[in-house]
Amino acid sequence: MEEIIIQKDNNFYCAFPDIIKLSNRNLAVVYREAERRQEGTCHLDSSSRAVLARSLDGGLSWKREGIVYNDEDGIQDPSIAKLRDGTLIANFFKWQVMKEEPFRHQVKGTFLISSKDNGKSWDNLIQIPNEEYSLLATSDATVELPTGRLLVPVYGNLPGEGSGSLAAISDDKGISWHLSTMAFDPLQNMDFVEPALALLPDGTILCMLRVEKIEQYLWQTYSTDGGETWSAPRRTPIWGFPPHLLVLEDGRLLCSYGYRRPPYGIRACLSEDGGKTWDLQNEIIIRNNGIHRDLGYPSSVELQGGKIFTAYYFHDLDHENGVRYIAGSIYEV
Repeated sequence: MEEIIIQKDNNFYCAFPDIIKLSNRNLAVVYREAERRQEGTCHLDSSSRAVLARSLDGGLSWKREGIVYNDEDGIQDPSIAKLRDGTLIANFFKWQVMKEEPFRHQVKGTFLISSKDNGKSWDNLIQIPNEEYSLLATSDATVELPTGRLLVPVYGNLPGEGSGSLAAISDDKGISWHLSTMAFDPLQNMDFVEPALALLPDGTILCMLRVEKIEQYLWQTYSTDGGETWSAPRRTPIWGFPPHLLVLEDGRLLCSYGYRRPPYGIRACLSEDGGKTWDLQNEIIIRNNGIHRDLGYPSSVELQGGKIFTAYYFHDLDHENGVRYIAGSIYEV
């Protein structure tokens, strides 16, 4: 297991990364960067922005390349995807954060921005309509289907009815959108949030879900009609959150996730049958030396030769208010 620092700066809180392979050795990571406060760390910050770092040597060395998006609102959980025509899509959600105490906040919605030059410049900001949802956030990348349909995994609150996960669907490259419900509990016993999507080789779309209120195992649901309808969610044996899904070149499915209880760290698990079963007996322990739960949000890519690069955020190991930074691990499965 080879550990690499992607971006670490004592002046910034760097977290919530998402990685993509642009070519054989060209990798990019987008992440949230915010000024470090004397009073400690905070996930709500009007200074936060989406930033891109790049590696040209298969993840061995990295350089902070520039800002993907920044405005007067706080930016949270940026993710990145590459479409078949070469366009890069970054999706994230925005906080409207009060800049004076108490630091109240309100989610403004999920947005997409695109790049036609491999991430050097970004424009064409699009907001996904909230419809009846009072909150619409995202934490995983856009998926493009063979038809050109775009699916963005989002989650939101129905006023008075709890939270659920949805697929935001566009058939015209983001001009118009509609939402389909992936998982929702009208009894409010479970809040399905932070969904992650993967397009399986047979065309099935798998969604893995974080459930915060009970037990914190990952749940999953499937769609076989392009994301319009979804199976009843079921619990997996995987404990950890939030998830990321990667279809490997040999057809296996890798789920990586933060392990936010002792021993704190980053883990992953394989499925050889498209997520029907998970090989938890051979759970992959990527990191197990964290000192508290403010870590994780991993994402993975497959490198040349079959090795995996998993990016995540971690913390200094000396005290709880240490620097948060973006790191990665290279390993074989």
